[in-house]
Parts: sequence; structure tokens; C-alpha cells
Amino acid sequence: MSVPVFSLPKVIVFSLGSLLLLTTGCVEFKTMTLYSGEETVAPPQKPEKIELIVEPIILKNDLTDVWGLEKTVCKDASLSSDVTYNGDAALLLTWDRAVPDCEWAGIGIGWDSYAGKDISELIDYAAIELHVRTQEGKMFGLPIVLTLEDYSGGMGFAYTGNKYFERASIDEKWQKVVVPLRSFDMKIENLDPTNIKQLMFELQQSGSIYLADVQLVFYEPAPQTAWLVEAPLPDPLAMPKQLFADGFINNNGWGLITDACQTFDLSTTEHAEGTQSIHAKWSDPAGTCKNMAIGVSWNKWFPVDITGIEDRTALKFKIKTAAGSFSQLPIKVAFEDYERTNSQPATLLSKYVAGGQYNTQWQEVTIPMAAFGGGIDKTNVKQLLFKFEQSGDVFIDDVRLVNQ
Repeated sequence: MSVPVFSLPKVIVFSLGSLLLLTTGCVEFKTMTLYSGEETVAPPQKPEKIELIVEPIILKNDLTDVWGLEKTVCKDASLSSDVTYNGDAALLLTWDRAVPDCEWAGIGIGWDSYAGKDISELIDYAAIELHVRTQEGKMFGLPIVLTLEDYSGGMGFAYTGNKYFERASIDEKWQKVVVPLRSFDMKIENLDPTNIKQLMFELQQSGSIYLADVQLVFYEPAPQTAWLVEAPLPDPLAMPKQLFADGFINNNGWGLITDACQTFDLSTTEHAEGTQSIHAKWSDPAGTCKNMAIGVSWNKWFPVDITGIEDRTALKFKIKTAAGSFSQLPIKVAFEDYERTNSQPATLLSKYVAGGQYNTQWQEVTIPMAAFGGGIDKTNVKQLLFKFEQSGDVFIDDVRLVNQ
């Protein structure tokens, strides 16, 4: 009988040293550092003078480098010697973007003979200062977008908001509007601040102003004060909701202006409640006046969802005429959403007023919410509007939303 032969398996033994020698041939060791972040680039130092960096005068008595002065269907621009600023002629701008076929309205200034301008060292330290006044009346906003353009077509934008005004409104007296360079959005359209071509004024909505003495100036923001977190907003659908009583709720109303078409202000001589009412006097027999309206937000300009309250809510207010008695008034009331769409308006008809007549005695108007119909996004309501047509003279007070 043969005996099977078994072969023993070979055992390979590695020492620690040989293992290390084998592994070092295929492993790369990297030097580790405790900090791998990028170095912070220090902002440029404030220059001693702006003129050492760039020409500071953008517009002053000379229209050589200004384009867009030709008259169009919606804009007129001309140099006026009748109204001046410190003896210098002013540029009169009049525009209305609502005119049909108005594609764009504005002007451009390629100051310093259109030389490429590097303002990168000034962004944290300078602002564009302009001097403005109205041709007539008051403007509670300045609907102008300042646009810096570079030589590659990049752009930066800043809106001339009220926070840059010297006073609360633009009126018939000259005032400064100072827009910091830091406020320009330079990222969306990739503005290159080292190669600026021009400054453009894009005119929006409508207006008529004088513009003078546009320049770059040193600017330091006012010291920041500690601000409090606002308390939670009250439920905007909790009724009653007072929209006007001696003033607009939360001071969130607009339209108290005086111009050739209208005089809308607060009156202390006539009031149904409290000490003040809205006095609205207007005249537009030809139908050519724009924006004869008053608006108010009752939720600090946050959107309001009014779906589901139409059947149980009404708008109430008190009204009286300055003279005469009428079965209806040329006033329309509507709600507006944040797409600027208006609801079906409710004209002040006899059926909405107690006694069926609007006269020189205070009368209460009640308009059911259902009367405003559809046409708007009811989940995104912005404000209540009073729109005035033809001509009239009335006092309005105690405006509120109530449960019926």
C-alpha cells in the first residue's frame, strides 16, 4: 500500500522592516500644514485726493460728453439757464415711461472725455453726489437707476432710494443725493471697476427734475446704531384693521403730494375721528394726469393672503365733500398685488354710502370685499388703492377693514 505524501504549505514571514520597505515604494507622503487658507487681501488705502485717482467731475455746465439729449416719445432733455445751481446751468429731464412705444429713457455721461477710469481704489471711500430739484411740486421718490458701464460691456447698478436723499422728498429746492459706490451691484453684470466707460441715468416711471453738479466725493457711512429685532407682525386678517386714523398704519402710506394735477395732504380742519383726515383735491378734465392715487399697506409691505375672507369682510371709511351733493364720486378703490395687478375697482356709487348721497356731511362708505372681484393674486396682496379721476374735492377718514 502506498502512503500519500502531503506537502506542507510554505509560510512567508515578513519582518516589520521589510514591510515598510515594500510599502514605501507605492505610498507618497505629503507635507501637512496647520493652515491652508488663502491670505486675505487688504483693502486699498484711502487716497489723499480723488483727483489723484480719477477725474471727479462727472457733469458740470458742459454737455460735451453727454448722450441721450435728443427728444423721444417719452423723454425730453435740455440745458436750462432759467433754473441754475450755484450759477451753473442745470439739465432739465422730463419723462414718462408709460407712453406707448417707449423702449428706454435716459442719458449717459462719458466723463473725462470717455477715458477709461479706474475707480477700484475708491469703492470703499467715495460716492456719486448729484444735485436735484423738481420742476414743480414734490416727489417722494426719485425713480432713477444709476448705471456704471465698463469698456467690455459690464455694468453695475444702484437705485437712487430715499435713504440717499438730503431731505424726505424731492421738492423745488436744490438738495444733494449721495449714492455710495459700495451700493452698486457689480456682480450681476460683471462690472470691471478698473475700466469704467460712463455713468448712465436710466429713467423709470415718470418725473420732471433739474439735475446739476454730478461728481465723485469722499463718503463715510453714518455710524451704525444697534437695531432692535422687530416684533412679530400682528395677524393681517385679524379684524378690525385700521388703515388710516390721523395717519397711515405704521406710516406705510403714500400719495400725499402736490403738483399741477392734485393736492393730497393731511387736514386738521376737517376730521371724522381724531385730529386729522386726508384732504384730496384734484382736477384732470382732459384725462392726461398720471398717478392720482393714494395707497396704504396694512402689513408693513409684507404680502397678505386675503383668500377666504371675501364673504365676511368689508372696507369701511368716512367721506365728505368740500361742496355739493352727489350720487356717486369719480373715485375708484381697488387692491393691488405684488405683480402690480389691480383687482376689479369699486367706484364710489350711491349703493355704498349711507343715505345714497355723498355730501358735505360725514358719511360712512361700506364696500363688501366681494365687490372687488378677481384679477389679482389674492395670496400676494400688496396694498389698498384709492384712484381719483376727472375732478373733485373730498375729505377721507377712518379707513378700516372690518368683519361684516
